Amino acid sequence: MKKVVHVAGKPFRFIGRLLLRLLRSLRFLAKPFAKLGELRGKARIGAFAAIAVVVVAAVLVLRPGPDDSEQVSETLDRYAEATRDKDYQTICDDLYAEDLVERVRAAGLPCEVALRTGLEDRQNPRLEVLGVEVNDDQALARVRSTAGGEVPSTDLVRLVKEDGDWRVASLSEPGATLQTP
Repeated sequence: MKKVVHVAGKPFRFIGRLLLRLLRSLRFLAKPFAKLGELRGKARIGAFAAIAVVVVAAVLVLRPGPDDSEQVSETLDRYAEATRDKDYQTICDDLYAEDLVERVRAAGLPCEVALRTGLEDRQNPRLEVLGVEVNDDQALARVRSTAGGEVPSTDLVRLVKEDGDWRVASLSEPGATLQTP
């Protein structure tokens, strides 16, 4: 029985030694904190304010940014919602890349008119994101689209990052492959 207690205590002793070693290595902080404790009045307030600014700045710098794959999926979800709501203005202004809008205009139609012509008769359109692959400011997404009375299709949608936002650059990428299943 004594042996079992000894073995069970090993991890706790290890953690204790590790903490003790950590505290010994932090002794160099004792003098600055002691001096900080000696400060009074405005000097003390200024020192604590400076420390607070440094801590807040460190938190903001070290905070992880939004996940690009998640942002791509959110853009495609907004696209699906705008298509379902027949909100062609939002699609053209907020969700399509400038290059795609310009290509539609070059064909002789304003973007909203082209979308209305192509999508007006779609009933209950849905878009499901199956996978996303991001490479810098470009992304490919495998999507499955369905609509009432139509055969479902699986396509690759190319997105680009413009001014910090993901935009749909192409609704079908022939020859492209997505590594993520």
